[in-house]
Amino acid sequence: MFKMKKEFFLMVLLSLSISVVTKAQLTITGEFRPRVEMRSGYGSLKTDSLKPAYLVAQRTRLSFMYQKEWMKTYISIQDVRLWGDDNIFNPTGAFGHTANLDLNEAWMQLSFLNNSSLKIGRQMFNYDDGRLLSARNWNDRAIFYDALLYQFKKNNWDVDLALSWFANKNNSFDNYYPSDKMRTINFLRVHKVFNSNLKASVIALGSGYTKSNTDQTVYMKGSYGIWVHHKKEDFTGWSSFYFQNGKSADGRSAEAWNFNIKADQKIGRFTGGLGASLISGEKNNTAKDELFDLLYGVRHLVYGYMDYFNNLPRATSKGGLNDLYLTTHFMVNKKIGLSLDYHYFALNQKVNDLDKYLGSELDLGVNVNFRSELNLRGGYSVMLPGATMEEIQGVGKGNSSFSSWAYIMLTFKPTIFVQKD
Repeated sequence: MFKMKKEFFLMVLLSLSISVVTKAQLTITGEFRPRVEMRSGYGSLKTDSLKPAYLVAQRTRLSFMYQKEWMKTYISIQDVRLWGDDNIFNPTGAFGHTANLDLNEAWMQLSFLNNSSLKIGRQMFNYDDGRLLSARNWNDRAIFYDALLYQFKKNNWDVDLALSWFANKNNSFDNYYPSDKMRTINFLRVHKVFNSNLKASVIALGSGYTKSNTDQTVYMKGSYGIWVHHKKEDFTGWSSFYFQNGKSADGRSAEAWNFNIKADQKIGRFTGGLGASLISGEKNNTAKDELFDLLYGVRHLVYGYMDYFNNLPRATSKGGLNDLYLTTHFMVNKKIGLSLDYHYFALNQKVNDLDKYLGSELDLGVNVNFRSELNLRGGYSVMLPGATMEEIQGVGKGNSSFSSWAYIMLTFKPTIFVQKD
């Protein structure tokens, strides 16, 4: 299997290299992203019996963009690994991992009728505040989507229409699909730039899960939202609201919402911001699914760098989340920036007789841009849990110990080769 993957990628490289002799432009880019982490409470609370984990993760990408006036095609090969996770090895050496190498993007985009295009294949969706669809780039593998995307652009209007349908096996009959994987995701987004200060978007998205592994019934959920962004001089503010209805993955009627707001003010080298994200949760003894589904939305970037709320049903016992936060950023010079963020986490709805307060998180970060293609980031975060978080995580009130996390990440994105006709 590993050998077949290597042969396939070599064929792709050869075919692109040959085509550039007679066709428009080929650009080859790369990405090298190692990250060192110390985990002593990352994602879950530490107790006295648990020892810190130390690891090095690495993402490596090689990407090819071939384009001419009426078309573009993009292929990106990705290797994601932990140092030492090889499953092909012997006592004298390690030789690789059969699951590390993958195709993270592969699409073709055809332009027609001046303002329209059709993009087909594995691609990235990242819109507005990212609450429904995002790249989630912190994740080493990131997130990409198999879809057909129609785009229309004219006079500061952007219209995106995406359709998809997923299959697990190449069957002739009975197209069953795992119930824990999304069967389809489709959306219509309309974006308008009103002027240099104001822009807005509306989106309607349909997502579906099969009833079970042996039942082809698809439960469809609708997600609808609006996002408004305003910027004037050194002030930036935005807000969004999303609503969900239809059927959840377990077949219950869904009725949930998510509200977000953020304001930033820049004063010289310093930028300060205040924000809130409210995610509806289930009331006690309700028959409806009232917990807002984040779908493929962003987590790490907005709900604390320690990733305690990547899985909301588990992290909040379906009580939803209120995240009130303060952000600060200071530019030491043109290349070095420092940040310190504070999050106050609470349940949106009471869970049994537990107090709503979950905990507080502090995220300290440094960002260094050595060159346009070379960046270094580092950070240190701590979680200060309340009794409710301890109870939900099963460690017991007062039984958690100091929970922290630190990382250093280097990102190098070179342009390796450009050939024009």
